Amino acid sequence: MITFIRISLINMIVSLITENNRLNEQEAIFAFYNSGIADKLADADTGLYLLSPYIIYDFWNAEYLNDDYTKSEYYNALV
Repeated sequence: MITFIRISLINMIVSLITENNRLNEQEAIFAFYNSGIADKLADADTGLYLLSPYIIYDFWNAEYLNDDYTKSEYYNALV
């Protein structure tokens, strides 16, 4: 079940990346899977898969733009 949730989340996040970051789908997939957020999403212990794809996207985008996912507006609220 967790695997299905992650796959669904990744599809939504990649769509958000293509819409908001001017990357094509292949570039968005590559950018997501090469991020620290993708590693955290793969780790069931983090519970990241329980969050909204918009929040996960915001973490990814903060990491993409600033090399630091903790700059996400949601970081302090969730820690």
